[in-house]
Amino acid sequence: MDFVSKLQTIQASIEEFSCFKSPVSPPVTNDKDQISGSMRWKSRFVLLSGCLTACAMSVHVFSYGSMIPYIYSYLWFEGERFEIIHLNLHPSLFLMFVTSCGSVIGILSRMLNERFLFGVFSFLLTAIMMSIYWFGKTYLALSLYQCALGFCGGNVLVYIIGKATEWNPSKSGSANGIIGFFIGMSGFIGSFICSLYVNPNNEVTSKVFDPAHPELGNVTIFMDPAIYGKVPYLWVIFATMLAVLFVPAVSLVRSPTTDEVCEMTPLIEDSFEINPRKSAYNYSVGEMLRTVKFYVLYIIVLTMSLALLAGTELYKELAQNTIADDRFLNIIGAILSVANAVGRLMWGVTIDKIGSRWSLFTAFLILTPSMTLLYWTRHYPWAYLVNVCLVSFNSGIFTGIAPALVELFGHRDISLKYGVCLSGELFGCGIFYLLSAGSVKYYSEFVFLLLLAAPCGLSCIFAALFI
Repeated sequence: MDFVSKLQTIQASIEEFSCFKSPVSPPVTNDKDQISGSMRWKSRFVLLSGCLTACAMSVHVFSYGSMIPYIYSYLWFEGERFEIIHLNLHPSLFLMFVTSCGSVIGILSRMLNERFLFGVFSFLLTAIMMSIYWFGKTYLALSLYQCALGFCGGNVLVYIIGKATEWNPSKSGSANGIIGFFIGMSGFIGSFICSLYVNPNNEVTSKVFDPAHPELGNVTIFMDPAIYGKVPYLWVIFATMLAVLFVPAVSLVRSPTTDEVCEMTPLIEDSFEINPRKSAYNYSVGEMLRTVKFYVLYIIVLTMSLALLAGTELYKELAQNTIADDRFLNIIGAILSVANAVGRLMWGVTIDKIGSRWSLFTAFLILTPSMTLLYWTRHYPWAYLVNVCLVSFNSGIFTGIAPALVELFGHRDISLKYGVCLSGELFGCGIFYLLSAGSVKYYSEFVFLLLLAAPCGLSCIFAALFI
């Protein structure tokens, strides 16, 4: 066999087994349409299952702002005495453990089946959430609960977001935006439960003074045991939601096979992206850590956590003394959850359209003044509603972390890269708690909000210059 014959044989073998057909191959339009339809449905099932699990896992933390007055009243009558501001530690602890431990599943997947690990973490998440019904009667127990929940929840979330990106390689921003939409809607569900189940009659709070703890001054709590006594049952409701919704995710959420990756080619060709922005080189995690852009993105993630916590956890606490209507505040919580959900979706689509740099720049440009204005608008209910929804909508840019990583560093080991980058939120949560605790004794609420807004302004500049 001469050289030309050998070359033709090799070319024929490549065309037979490659997912990229030769230009002279026979028309396969019908097969392409069939493959595209099949792969779209597979990716949709994976995405929907991940969305349901993310919603159930997030409901307790994104509705925590609505729950704080009830939890504080419950702990007060269980004998716990402390400033209500310290309950801000709990969402911070949860997010700190989500970010610091979320990459564990990516590391362990090198040794064990990642779908098995996902099932284990989902089961532990449900069991821990259910157990707080019996053990959550002290501040310490609730703190440990948030840590354990964050550890398991972080691994579940990182797994889901990583798989959504793998199944939607050309629309990772939109896929993460859809998951973010469901995460944001979890706060709507939680606020709805608080309004209809915990305080259906819109009972008002009372101010009490404990002579044994005069340093606390007049404390605002609910006096009716029919209200604060329902707190343990909230955990049971949330755990039941998770147990039901994570079942389809365990069976459907997985990585695409090699053949399925090849079949995704028609989907990539039909992408609605105008200017696809993908890294020409797939960085390893070690190579990523040696770049300046990673640390700029890391600082931006830290700032995102400040904006996210300010939008979801502070809204009730800031306005509790100026808006004396618990039902209206719960309605604000539900609406801002919808605003955050829509924001996550819209920012995900926007990142696919125009890229990470200008998406991040625009979001932080709006966030910086919006967070400061909360100090004045809290005196006017409807202005406060618009203001806090604007903060919550733009904090939805959080959904852009994974797409930004793909754009800057490629798809390789995306779950592990996401877990490493998300650890920036660990420091953001710590800073948020220190600032909120300091606002009790050392400076005013206006200075507190200004300190939260300043990093947003810096991130706006960093995004424009370095991303």
